[in-house]
Amino acid sequence: MAAGLRIAAEALPRFGIDADVPIELLPLSENVALRARPADRPPVVVRISPLGRRAHEEVCSELAWLAALKKESDVPVVSALVSDSGESAIRVADPVTGTVASLVVFEHVTGKEPQDGELAAIMPRLGLMSAQLHQHAVDWKRPAWFRRGRWDTEAAFGKQPRWGRWQAGVDDAGQRQMLERLEQVVTDRLNRFGTDRSRFGLVHADLRSSNLLVDGDVCHLIDFDDAGFGWWLYDLATALTFYEDHPQSDEMIASWVQAYREVRPLSDEDEREIPTFLMLRRLLTLAFLGNNSGIEVTREWLAEFPRRTCELAENYLGQFDKRPVA
Repeated sequence: MAAGLRIAAEALPRFGIDADVPIELLPLSENVALRARPADRPPVVVRISPLGRRAHEEVCSELAWLAALKKESDVPVVSALVSDSGESAIRVADPVTGTVASLVVFEHVTGKEPQDGELAAIMPRLGLMSAQLHQHAVDWKRPAWFRRGRWDTEAAFGKQPRWGRWQAGVDDAGQRQMLERLEQVVTDRLNRFGTDRSRFGLVHADLRSSNLLVDGDVCHLIDFDDAGFGWWLYDLATALTFYEDHPQSDEMIASWVQAYREVRPLSDEDEREIPTFLMLRRLLTLAFLGNNSGIEVTREWLAEFPRRTCELAENYLGQFDKRPVA
């Protein structure tokens, strides 16, 4: 927290905001996020990304897509403020440690995160926005320097997984055996599914409820920090993060798909693979929880998450893996 405050104080004057403005820490994530409250303007959100975690060029690429979406699409997204150098993402050094980070200041938008009982009603709107997002990604001519990571099987389960190995979140040997079988089936199916541009492109990659701000008829998509190249249906899976076993999950999926098809085609073959994307996301979430145990919410979820994941895996494997269990 102290380092974040120092870096914010260094950077905020470059965006026309006093260094001593009141600041509060937002819920922990992979970055440091702060809300600054200037006296003469609406609050802003300051995001600080250590360069060891995200290259500065990747942050600039994220903001390039956001700016294009704001200008060229109907998807409600937030804007990034422009600094005195004309850039939205700036490099800032901690004046005490010298550690350099990428810093972005985002505009304030009104709204609240949908609660458990509200997500089902949001899914059609989210399906429509996802389709608009993906269509823009297909049509948009990206800058030559554009650089974002991938969300594929190599990123999930390869030699250097983006969120670490999911095994870090599972202590029980029986659960590990079940989930290793799940990983293999998911990998095999997605490798056969392929990464043709009709199925794979630039996605938000984290459309869970905490990244939605609903205000009446408007639902803003925020936090494009994980945006990268993945399957279109991965965005649906991220929207159901922690809700894969919800009693209304089938209805939520159906409403998302129906709304998506109002904008973009989605084949029956693609639709049949949705359970595979739910399991991919589930394993990635398990990896994140297991490798970020210092975040309070991960400690809470790890108590039950592996067991519930195995229950989902057993059902999935019963449908999609006909091989005998060794």
